[in-house]
Amino acid sequence: MTQAIQTEQALWRELAARGEVQGEPIARVRTPWAVRALMGAAGWLGALFFQMFFLGAVFVAVRENAGAIAVTGLAMIVLAAVLYRRGGAGIGAGIALGQFALAVSLSGQGMVVYGVAEWLGGGRPIETAAFWICLAVFEAALYALVQNRLHRFLAALGVWIGLAVAVHIALTASERHTWLVVPWSLGWLAPAACPLAAWFTTAEERLCAAGRHGGFEPAMDATLLFALGAALVVTGASHPLAWLQLQESVPLFARARWLPGLLVGVVLVGFALLECRRLALSLPTVVAVLVGTAAFSVLMAAAPAVGAGALALGLALRRASLPWLGLGIAAIAIGFIWYYSSLHWTLLAKSITLAAAGVILIALRQCLVHAVPAKEVA
Repeated sequence: MTQAIQTEQALWRELAARGEVQGEPIARVRTPWAVRALMGAAGWLGALFFQMFFLGAVFVAVRENAGAIAVTGLAMIVLAAVLYRRGGAGIGAGIALGQFALAVSLSGQGMVVYGVAEWLGGGRPIETAAFWICLAVFEAALYALVQNRLHRFLAALGVWIGLAVAVHIALTASERHTWLVVPWSLGWLAPAACPLAAWFTTAEERLCAAGRHGGFEPAMDATLLFALGAALVVTGASHPLAWLQLQESVPLFARARWLPGLLVGVVLVGFALLECRRLALSLPTVVAVLVGTAAFSVLMAAAPAVGAGALALGLALRRASLPWLGLGIAAIAIGFIWYYSSLHWTLLAKSITLAAAGVILIALRQCLVHAVPAKEVA
């Protein structure tokens, strides 16, 4: 904490020396983490007791009325939105009130989903893609209406989960092969989420200048987390050579499991090209970087989590974001472990691909060290 304060003060002095700021830096009151944890726990505890009595009374009174349950859930979401607006009253009080509002909102969302599902016919609507698309739209509306960062992050995750389940149901050809479509459906969504995170990183300066950065950042945090999680599921559950199995018992969507890794690789190559242009590298260096990145992506096509983690790592370094950096490192580490421990390949094949990928990365590092100043090389 002290080092961070000293860094801020040094930056302020540097800006003051340039004439860009005036006066003394504003003192920041930092609540200790222990106080934040206790106040957050107090908020959840208060929400728990509130909901035990309130929801118990509601379900006893209107347990047969699905519409009333859904309306009660909407009322709880409105209450949470009001509490969020009043959440800044004093140190610690805002933390407790915010966590109380979050718990109330999540419970209200559950009641809305339960009430609507029961009103439409019980469990049958849940088995349709349209229901989950509507859920994603509902979460997107909450993202726009409730302007709390954590609430927006969870709402954006809800959007991706709704889309994932909808795609999963839409691609399921028969109940016998339902489990096979999970990595395939996520294999389409993970490469779709990666370009959004890359776009946000490249457009972040423009969004800040336009005052729209705060509206996009929680959604992009959730997008990156979903992309990495989906890529990990594909890495751990997919068979890269399933497309070679021509038996009739294997459905068409269960083949070509290498495609998600290649699509993530395309995004990685595109981001590498943008970075080369930003750094104004020479044409031979650009060609070498793109060829090396493409070769790395091909070698790691069977482990899309590694490619997605490498992309997250590059995005984090571009943004100077420690949370994104941690997510990228975790995805690469877990992706390597899952890929190497899978039984789909022989140990020789996995060792060759991993060793070749490492050689390519070392060669790219050396190429960039000689092409740009050392301070520009991450």
